[in-house]
Amino acid sequence: MATSGNKQSATRRRCEEQLARLEELPADAAVTALRPVGEDDPRVVVRVGKWRFGPLHAADRDTLGLTVGDRLDAPARARLGAALSREAARTDALALLRTRSRSRRDLLHRLALKGHPLDDATAALDRLARVGLLDDGSLARDRAGVMADSGRTGPRAAEVKLRSLGIAGPVAAEAVRDAYAGADLLEQATELAHKRARSFGASLDREARQRRLYGYLARRGYDHDICRRATEAALGRPNDD
Repeated sequence: MATSGNKQSATRRRCEEQLARLEELPADAAVTALRPVGEDDPRVVVRVGKWRFGPLHAADRDTLGLTVGDRLDAPARARLGAALSREAARTDALALLRTRSRSRRDLLHRLALKGHPLDDATAALDRLARVGLLDDGSLARDRAGVMADSGRTGPRAAEVKLRSLGIAGPVAAEAVRDAYAGADLLEQATELAHKRARSFGASLDREARQRRLYGYLARRGYDHDICRRATEAALGRPNDD
């Protein structure tokens, strides 16, 4: 059952140890105790003699059907092992989400790096999504809104940023479209261009200033027309020099 590689998380390594121990139990091994993790934690730990397996997610506790005295035959061991593996993936996913919100694709990638099989990671993230802890649409809307409000990022760059976070293209595009719907992009770009232009040395000729300003705004995610008009507004027309 072990996964390959040496970058497993501590949670996945503990799970692998429990899975190996589960396979080594004698044929007549039986459940000796089912103990809650804590008063505020609905998970449970399964005791088999001196060995501890868990914690298990509350949903698995209810569906495994294990009670004290039940013998752990082959099907029961397989169900218990699968539940342990899913909960290990969920534990690592929750730890990742405690640092910041993440997309589903990003979490799947990071869980794979931590040694979790795809099926377990997928099942764990499905559980998080069902309780509202994983929502790519909400994440995209929040991040797009922040970028739109900042006035420092144009729509194109905002969409690229969302995609880099693992947000699917259509979801990212919709979030950016909604976030920037009421924004005055020309005003934002012109303000950025004015600030940038003030940093140019006096020896820089007009053509070089135009190139640099246009490129700067394009990298910020504004389209050709906005870049052109904002650059012109910041530098003035040639006969205004």
